[in-house]
Amino acid sequence: MVLDVYGASDKGRVRDLNEDSFCLHGFDGQEPLGFCILSDGMGGHNAGEVASQRTVQFAAEELIRDKSFMEAPGLLNQAVKTANERVYQMAMANQSQYGMGATLVAACICPDEAYIANVGDSRAYAYRKGELIQITKDHSIVEEMVANGTITKEEARNHPQRNIITRAIGADQETEADIFEYDYYAGDVLLLCSDGLSSMLTDEEIKEVVSGNTDAKTMVRLLIEAANDRGGRDNITVICIRFIQEG
Repeated sequence: MVLDVYGASDKGRVRDLNEDSFCLHGFDGQEPLGFCILSDGMGGHNAGEVASQRTVQFAAEELIRDKSFMEAPGLLNQAVKTANERVYQMAMANQSQYGMGATLVAACICPDEAYIANVGDSRAYAYRKGELIQITKDHSIVEEMVANGTITKEEARNHPQRNIITRAIGADQETEADIFEYDYYAGDVLLLCSDGLSSMLTDEEIKEVVSGNTDAKTMVRLLIEAANDRGGRDNITVICIRFIQEG
């Protein structure tokens, strides 16, 4: 299996700062092995940018400790715990950063499967044979309302509380990640994104872009362009991983 991996971030059409951060690591060997992390910061001018940057940094430092990813679920849990503790300590120690926090969605790609962790409302999607499925579940007020039937998923897209998340890195002394296992196959696409994409485009519109293109860079570029064309109300970050059969 060969991986085609690409990520990019754009501040959008409205925000002055880009408070999203991401990293790609280890996708340069002969086997599918590496990780990616995406984070969307919150907490006001500059603090959100710091929160997302440090979330990615601290989580990546933890994941790099085990280059084999033999215990990927436990490794992801520890990365989230460490990032949360350190961002929380930074927020408590600096008045200008008080209350900052960030989302996190991360994927560890192992030789036979992938493991995804999420905290907040940044998402991971899987595309396979014409179908796009959301792997992660948003930790948000509107997601809870959708789950209990108070509003529909379509109503959630424009709900006044759509940006309120219920779990974040650094917001509390402790937090917990959801961990998902994903068994990938040749032809699959794994997509990670901040809500600057998912709040601008429907799942069907994301699927149309992914299904109509054959390389990760083009998918990412077109998704960001489409979100900006819709208004680009938030920062937009997208990571795409294509799984390609060798030969």
